Amino acid sequence: MPPIIVTDYTWRQTAEEIIISVPIRGNPKDVNVFAIDNYVKMSYPPFILELFLWKSIIEEESQCTLSESQAILILKKSEIDTDWPSLIENNLTKYRELDRQAVKEQIKLESKVYNKIQEVRDSHRREAMDEFENWRKNAEKPILCNEKAVLQENRKFYEAPLKWFKSESDDPRSTESQSPKAIETVDNKTKEETAPPAEEIKPFGASLGFPPTERSPSPVMQSVMQSSILDTSYKEREADSKRGKEIIDKLLTGNYRISNKKNIFDKTDVSIPSPRQSGRITVTFSERVFPTPARESYHLQEKEWLEKQAEARRKFGFASEDLRPEEQNPQWLKDKGDEFFKVGNYLAAISAYTHGIKLSDKMASLYANRAAAQYALANYQRCAEDCSKALELMEPKCEGNRESRARCHARFGAALCKLSAPQHGIPELEAALKLSPDNDTIKRDLEVARKFFKLAN
Repeated sequence: MPPIIVTDYTWRQTAEEIIISVPIRGNPKDVNVFAIDNYVKMSYPPFILELFLWKSIIEEESQCTLSESQAILILKKSEIDTDWPSLIENNLTKYRELDRQAVKEQIKLESKVYNKIQEVRDSHRREAMDEFENWRKNAEKPILCNEKAVLQENRKFYEAPLKWFKSESDDPRSTESQSPKAIETVDNKTKEETAPPAEEIKPFGASLGFPPTERSPSPVMQSVMQSSILDTSYKEREADSKRGKEIIDKLLTGNYRISNKKNIFDKTDVSIPSPRQSGRITVTFSERVFPTPARESYHLQEKEWLEKQAEARRKFGFASEDLRPEEQNPQWLKDKGDEFFKVGNYLAAISAYTHGIKLSDKMASLYANRAAAQYALANYQRCAEDCSKALELMEPKCEGNRESRARCHARFGAALCKLSAPQHGIPELEAALKLSPDNDTIKRDLEVARKFFKLAN
């Protein structure tokens, strides 16, 4: 790829320095900067910038600052307080112009050599990969790829295959000197010996006096090895070699059969283990709930409503979202609600009690205190509901919760009277007075309720 010359650089000068700003494109990894007397070169392939300066510079005191978008060259002037009319020298002599062309040619030559090295490396890599792929394909081929075989069911009775007999072409001695008559005699003798009855073949080693073993070689090996031991002449060895080749050819084609030959693929009497007992695995899956898709048409309205509710909770002093992890405690929330109740911030108290009930819905004190806050805000219906729930949770009835039950009955009765149900409210006040007979407040409330509804005794 030919180099691209950078021309959109800018420069300025001071009394002592020349400052050149060069834009950098493409996020290059390497930027090479070269500077000598009156020549500056900066390259980051495929871009290149070369400048033949107007005057000389001091290379040792010059600086280069690189960033992601630009490079700033700060060149020290060799002649201080000299004003440069131009950054580069426009009227180059013939010698200087030739030098410039030589630099360009050198750059082209280096680029060409680099590309050539890359091509050679890639070609060597491809050749190595092709050789490896060919070797892998040849290595994966089976040894007997053209032979058909039967699946071996029991490898315990595997017998090693017969070794290949040495062919007559491998014998170092030439057989050209043998007469045709001798060769014909040997062939006739071979034909007579190739098909002996299976039962006449003696076990290997019987003629030498060795006792027969439980597992003797095959009849073919016995006949071949027996003849090789008894006859040691060259002609007989040659005949044995031919006979062995013929037997192997018959074995491979399937035409050679011996009645008492043991077949390695025959089924044996070895007992096969019975199948394992089946079992059952129980698998349970956790419930997967798909969230309901957001209603986009009302998304902005719902978001505005939630923000207003959160802002309202913050205004009266309590927001559950602002609680720290250690403050997510029902008892802490009860105490916080009591503080709000004492200062008259009933909405904040109700929010604190409600959040505590979400964390623990079995604390009767949360319901009882929330009922008091609801009564203070004139929410008599909710006050009655909280009192009823608190009385249900105050079980069993004992001396420890007697005072709490008395206050709940009194508040329950007062809320029912406010709801114009004195027939239910006055009995609750009487029950509270029985639990706390010395409580003057309950006595006064009961008397006022009886007089108001004209139910005095």
